[in-house]
Amino acid sequence: MGDRVSIQFVNGKEKSVVLFSHWGGMGFVKEAEDYVKDLKKWEKKEDNVCITPLMRLEPDTVIVDFIRHITKDMHRVDNDLYLEVNENTGDNSDNGHHIIKLK
Repeated sequence: MGDRVSIQFVNGKEKSVVLFSHWGGMGFVKEAEDYVKDLKKWEKKEDNVCITPLMRLEPDTVIVDFIRHITKDMHRVDNDLYLEVNENTGDNSDNGHHIIKLK
């Protein structure tokens, strides 16, 4: 039995691919929301002259960094997470699909 859910980062009309979690449930959504809050604080603190895609909150880059964030202590990512093109091509039947707005 899973606790299936999917998330997607959105900035204006730009959307990331959809990240599905088989076991994450609503805690997974909260983790994504908390990650975005921290990312926005980081993005405002940076004094770099070069503005990166992550600093611009580009959804395709944000999803990659979020995956890094949630898997950084894992040896392998082998059973919980997977990517799909949209919310209808994977299983989010327990908790639905959640849009995480970046701006």
